[in-house]
Amino acid sequence: MLNVAGSSFDLSNVLFAVLQECEHARRGLLPNEAQGRLIEIARRKLAEIHESYVENGGTPSYWETLEREVLEVALPAYLPDAIEQTRLERSGYDVWRKGDATARVVFALGGLTLGGLIVMAPFIPIWEDAFAFVLAVGGLLYPEVKQLVADFRHNRLLNQRITEAENYQKNARIHYVSEAALEKELDAVGRVEKAPAEGQAEPAPHRSRERV
Repeated sequence: MLNVAGSSFDLSNVLFAVLQECEHARRGLLPNEAQGRLIEIARRKLAEIHESYVENGGTPSYWETLEREVLEVALPAYLPDAIEQTRLERSGYDVWRKGDATARVVFALGGLTLGGLIVMAPFIPIWEDAFAFVLAVGGLLYPEVKQLVADFRHNRLLNQRITEAENYQKNARIHYVSEAALEKELDAVGRVEKAPAEGQAEPAPHRSRERV
């Protein structure tokens, strides 16, 4: 993947823009329409980026490869995680009663009871009575803890997709670009730059009428 239009059109940067657009829209999508709509959003964002890419002298061959990597590799890996993350957000991260006040009290009492049993158990080496209260606080904050874990996991997967794209393009550019491919890309750049100049026809010279 040889990019001659600038680093803004590297695979990782384009993928970041596409995923950012999908993340912005996915929370408002219904579960039965999420996959199709996210693909549509990704294609629309790619079309928007492509206009700028052409204006910056990009070649068609690189864009075809980039578009294929985004739509056929990165996006299919992203969609299941995005749909699951949306489901978790709408269900209160699968916490009982979505972590309301009643649920928090029950979790805190459960943590306090469990902590007390652990402290009293002779075969568990815990001598600090405050351990039971630590578990009670943990139960009280359990909804937030589960939300933080789920959000962290989703963001880590997004960053992983972008890092993988960056490494893929870097390896392909450094190790597997042949001289023939390089000449082909440079020749394509020359044709792209020459096309606008040829499209501008010179104005016809003004000829004054001769008097008879």
